[in-house]
Amino acid sequence: MSDNAQIIHDSDRERFIPISKQEIVTDLLNNSNWDREEKKLFGDFCQIFAALYHYKFHSHLEELKRCYTSFNPDNDIISKQEYSAQQQQEQKNSLVKEIKKLLDNANYEILEIDEINQAMMADSYSGLSVSVDLEDFEQLVVYYRGLATKVEQKRHWTSLFLRKKTFEVPIYKRMFMLLKLKSETKRVQELVAIKGEEFTKKLEQQVHKSRGSLPADINERHIFLKLFKNIPRSDLEMLFPNRNINLRLFDKIRLAITGGAGTLFGIISTVGKLATIVVLSPISILIAFGGLIGVIFRQIMSIFTQRNKYTMVLSQNLYFHNMDNNFGVISHLIDNAAEEEGKEAILAYYFLYTNPEKNFTQQELDAEVEKYIEERYGVSIDFEIDDGIGKLREEGILIEQDDGTLKVLDLQKSCERIDEQWDNFFCPKENCKNSSSPPS
Repeated sequence: MSDNAQIIHDSDRERFIPISKQEIVTDLLNNSNWDREEKKLFGDFCQIFAALYHYKFHSHLEELKRCYTSFNPDNDIISKQEYSAQQQQEQKNSLVKEIKKLLDNANYEILEIDEINQAMMADSYSGLSVSVDLEDFEQLVVYYRGLATKVEQKRHWTSLFLRKKTFEVPIYKRMFMLLKLKSETKRVQELVAIKGEEFTKKLEQQVHKSRGSLPADINERHIFLKLFKNIPRSDLEMLFPNRNINLRLFDKIRLAITGGAGTLFGIISTVGKLATIVVLSPISILIAFGGLIGVIFRQIMSIFTQRNKYTMVLSQNLYFHNMDNNFGVISHLIDNAAEEEGKEAILAYYFLYTNPEKNFTQQELDAEVEKYIEERYGVSIDFEIDDGIGKLREEGILIEQDDGTLKVLDLQKSCERIDEQWDNFFCPKENCKNSSSPPS
């Protein structure tokens, strides 16, 4: 992103809480009439609760790694274990299911195929014309988190590049992609079924060409996990591995005019030279036609030069927008999910504990947290109240009364209850009643 660019958050409310857990906890500790003991206990509660969910998501991480290892294009693990086709399919299904669950925990939103197609039909902000065949993919999962607008100033042809114009570009702040290609054979068979067997050879070349930009060691068995930042909503197609760069209509017209004029001038010049030569020697003819061939070659190379220019722009965009790949994406999302889960539970507990006289219902608690976030941080969110109280319920901290009002255990009992959860991770409950030390 250039130095003169700025990001403006969209007004639409999202589930994502764009404030760090550490800052939220610090502000809550400094924002109430705690006595000394309560303040210490609340700090302990936040710390042990975050540690508990960090461990829970670590277990989730291990399961995801198990499912993903055999599909990872970056895998350098040697294994003698072989999986049947059915086992691989089960692993793939489990991976996709767990990834979607993790993305939901991290407050990402799904981007449906219709929305992807609509985005790819829009004019590209980067000035590129890129085509993508979405039917190339056996598995395609796209999620985003955070809608915003990037405001940027740059020179434009409408001002003859003499002064900068202001552009507002809608972006996805975070973009996740899971991609698994179909085999070339399967894709060709699908196309032949649509267009007819007489086009088989042509379709084989078409599919092979679309995979031409992929490294030689990449195949349809691999599953790609990608994480990007600040992606213009009209530039989604540049993120796909099977993209084809096309010349824009403007470039075709410009190259046709300049190329045609250059070629015509070369022909006239060659004919003129031949006409002025009194004796047509073979060497003179070769020199004249060599000049013409040189002109034509230069015009052809200008097309490749323009393509290479677009490829460079594409590479630069991906370089600066790419955040993580494959195993790294899983670790990144695990951290995001644990952070979001912790913030939701801590906020829900804080307002229930510090306002016992208000007798909050679920809806009232939801409104109270959203009001606090907006007043304190100037951000309007759609707080995940179900997640917040759900985690308190899961840990045995929430008290739900018959009239729908919500209460929580006091801080001392809440810390003890979470401490018991630690014990139950490592030994049967009946053997852990006297143990109270969480793992280091």
